[in-house]
Amino acid sequence: MSEAETIEETEEVTLAEADELRAQSRDCIHRHSVYAAVGGLVPIPFLEMATSSTIQLRMLAKLCDIYGVPFSENAIKNSVATLVATVFPVTGVGVATASLIRRIPVAGTVFGMVAMPTFAAASTYALGRVFSWHFARGGTACDFDSEEMKDRFKSEFAEGKRKASEFVKGGSSKTTSAKSTGSAATAKA
Repeated sequence: MSEAETIEETEEVTLAEADELRAQSRDCIHRHSVYAAVGGLVPIPFLEMATSSTIQLRMLAKLCDIYGVPFSENAIKNSVATLVATVFPVTGVGVATASLIRRIPVAGTVFGMVAMPTFAAASTYALGRVFSWHFARGGTACDFDSEEMKDRFKSEFAEGKRKASEFVKGGSSKTTSAKSTGSAATAKA
């Protein structure tokens, strides 16, 4: 086997491995985003946030496993807190306000059934995407720079919010199928 053939074969194997890692990462992020959305339905104030945080940590530990990165709970907790604070309105006031709104008959119930699961799923999605991107580029939990990732997180959060809203409202099945089919056709072309 010539050197050129060996290099070409190695590149094919590397691309196949990268595709497999992306697929595993995507599945992990999707699954945990759904778990977070369900956790956002917990009717007890502040418990839904604890549930979401636990689900997010579990997802990030799984992503570390997928990418072969050592998991550091303290480093990840600090990064997560910094990133989530960029999209959560004045953290303490936002949580208190959301909890009070949920107590209002009818309107509070609707808010709790849509807003909280959507926020939980969107933040989980964004965290997964940002950390996955970082790990795919050879980063670790300890060298993650949350200040540098704030803009990427906000962008992923907006995308996650859109996807979570569709999921929570039950309209994602047709849209997702059409987009997946279109993306697959484009990728093959």
